Amino acid sequence: MGKLKDYSEDEWSIVSATPQLVGVAMAGAGSSGLVGSTKEMFANARSMMDAKKEYGSNTLIQAIVPDTTDPKKAMEDAKNQRAIVMERLKSKNVKSSEQLSEIILADCKETITILEEKESPEVVADYKKWILQIAEKVANAAKEGDFLGFGGDRFSEKEQVLFEKLKNTLA
Repeated sequence: MGKLKDYSEDEWSIVSATPQLVGVAMAGAGSSGLVGSTKEMFANARSMMDAKKEYGSNTLIQAIVPDTTDPKKAMEDAKNQRAIVMERLKSKNVKSSEQLSEIILADCKETITILEEKESPEVVADYKKWILQIAEKVANAAKEGDFLGFGGDRFSEKEQVLFEKLKNTLA
C-alpha cells in the first residue's frame, strides 16, 4: 500500500481507510455471533485481496490494497492499513455499530468529494463499485438470527438498511 502523491496525509487516510471501514460497519450492522463475525471479517479481507485482480488497472485501488507479490511487504502494508483504520476509529471515538454506520456514511461522502477532485470519473466509478462489493460480500458472509445453524438471513434487515444508505450516499 502506498500513498498516491496527489493526496495530503488526511485525504489519503480517509480514502484508504474507507473500504475496510465499510466492511467493519457492515459486519457490525448485523448480529451474527462469533463465528459469523469471523466469516464477515474474512470476507472483508478477501474483498480487499480480490480487488488486486479485479481492479488491476485502477491505480488508486492498487495503491490501497496490500501488495501480495512479496509476503513481507504484504504484512507491512496490512499493518500500516490497520493502523490507519484503527486511528480513524479512535479519532472518531466510535462506541457503537450505529455510530460507526453514521461515520462511515459521512466518510464515504467525504471520500467521493476528494476523489472527484483528484481522479478520473472511471477511477471514481470503480471505487464506488468496489465499496458496494465489499459491503455486499461482508453482509452475505454469515447468517444473522439463526439458531444452531438453522434459519436466519444472509443479508439481515439492518445490513440491508446500511447497504441502501451506502448506495444512496455513493450515487
